[in-house]
Amino acid sequence: MQRFYLVSLILLGAFFTQAQGSKFDRRRVFIGSGINLGFFNGFVLGLNPEAGYTVGKILDVGVATNFSYITQNYINSPATDRLFTYGGGPFLRIWPANMFFISGQLEYNQISFSTKNNGVVFNQVRYSAPSLLVGGGYGSRMIGQSQFYTSLMVDVLGDPQSPYVDQFQRMQPVFRTAFTFYLKGKQNRSSVSRPVY
Repeated sequence: MQRFYLVSLILLGAFFTQAQGSKFDRRRVFIGSGINLGFFNGFVLGLNPEAGYTVGKILDVGVATNFSYITQNYINSPATDRLFTYGGGPFLRIWPANMFFISGQLEYNQISFSTKNNGVVFNQVRYSAPSLLVGGGYGSRMIGQSQFYTSLMVDVLGDPQSPYVDQFQRMQPVFRTAFTFYLKGKQNRSSVSRPVY
C-alpha cells in the first residue's frame, strides 16, 4: 500500500511540476464530486470527491477518492454479499474532442466485506485491493468555469478482491456522473471573469 501511494505521488508530482513550469494558474484548479449508481446483479451507491488541474487544453490530472456501498446477489440463493469501500488515487482524463474523453484511474481501496443470509450476518472480513479503472465518457468542459461528465470504466487489473469484480470474477462496469467547478483567480475590480483557453 505504501508503494502504491508513493508511485501515485511521484506521478502527480511530475504532472504538477510540468504544469508549474508553464506557469501555475489557479483558475485551472478544479474540485467537485461524482456519484456511482448501478444495478448489476446487486446494487452500487458511491460518492467520488476529486480535485485536479487542467494541463494545456486536453489533459486533466488529479486525485479522486472513493466511498461506496455495494451489494452482490447470489443466483438461486437468498444470500447477499455486502461491501463498504473507501480509498482513492490519481487519475487522468484526456479530451481529444470537446465533448468526449478517455480516462484512467489508479485506486487502492480498503474493503469491509460481509455476507447476509436470512437476516444473519457472517463471513465478516477486512482487506484491501488495487484497481486500475480505464474507460471513457461524454461531458461538457469549460476550462476556468465548470465540468460535467458521465463515464463508464472497468477495472483492467482484475484483482479477485477488487470491489469492481463480482463473486464469479467477472468485471463489473463502473458508471460515474460528476460535476466539478474551477477556482476563481484573483481579480481586479475592473476585470471580467472569462474562460481559460
